[in-house]
Amino acid sequence: MELGYITLLVLVLFAVLSAYGLEMYVKAHSENKIARLEAGSRQAFYAAEGGIEWVKMKLQEDPDYTGETVQIGKGTVNVSVLAHEKGYTVTSFAQYGFAKCRLKVELAKVQDQWVITKYQEIY
Repeated sequence: MELGYITLLVLVLFAVLSAYGLEMYVKAHSENKIARLEAGSRQAFYAAEGGIEWVKMKLQEDPDYTGETVQIGKGTVNVSVLAHEKGYTVTSFAQYGFAKCRLKVELAKVQDQWVITKYQEIY
């Protein structure tokens, strides 16, 4: 009779500890997934900013530059350039894994340097 209670107690204890371990695994896995998504989001943002810097460099070489698709690291950046009377409007769309970021800026030339006069992150 006493052996039955001990066996039952061990089974209940095993079930509780297993449930606790499973809960900790699920939490750790979720945190890891969130961290990876955040890292991808930051990479996409930095790639989009890199696209804007790429356009600044290209506009120094060729004022008629209209844009292109560029590989930056593991991400893809698509930049488009639209000329207007005050300078250029540049849209930089970056994708890094599942993360995406779109930046839109207006550039004006001040003392032979491209300066951002308007900056917008588009969602």
